[in-house]
Amino acid sequence: MFCPDYIFDACVACTARDFLSGEMALELVAKKYVNGLAEHYPTPILGEELTEPAEEILRFLIEIEANDEANDLLKDFSYYRLYFSGIGRERKLNPLFGSVEDAAKEREYNPSDAFKAFKAYVFGLRSKTVPEAPVGWTVATDEKFPKLAALAGEEVSLFDVL
Repeated sequence: MFCPDYIFDACVACTARDFLSGEMALELVAKKYVNGLAEHYPTPILGEELTEPAEEILRFLIEIEANDEANDLLKDFSYYRLYFSGIGRERKLNPLFGSVEDAAKEREYNPSDAFKAFKAYVFGLRSKTVPEAPVGWTVATDEKFPKLAALAGEEVSLFDVL
């Protein structure tokens, strides 16, 4: 049982965003998400699977000179991946059986695809083909994804991740 690709992509963006907002190394921030996801999905995610795409995203944000917009782009991408399965296609958030956060039977996520999806999202945002997150929305306060919200809302402590 695997982490769904949209939750994985949101965690990559959250890893990059938490790194920008905090004072912890990217690897330590990623470990928070790796440990948290391991509680809900039996097949473990490696730290590198989160840090490598997060690093690529951070380099891309520098390249496009996102500066003050970087946090918003990461937040908006998380919203898009959680609430949409593609351009103009809203995700079914209330499946007939189970929860939207339930594990996938097969591995859907790919670290290199997470970066490609972020890059495509930014270009889609510029051409106004993809939505931004609603005002005030954050992963940490999202009621539709309670497990992810709890994980995103956790403070990273050096003692917690060692």
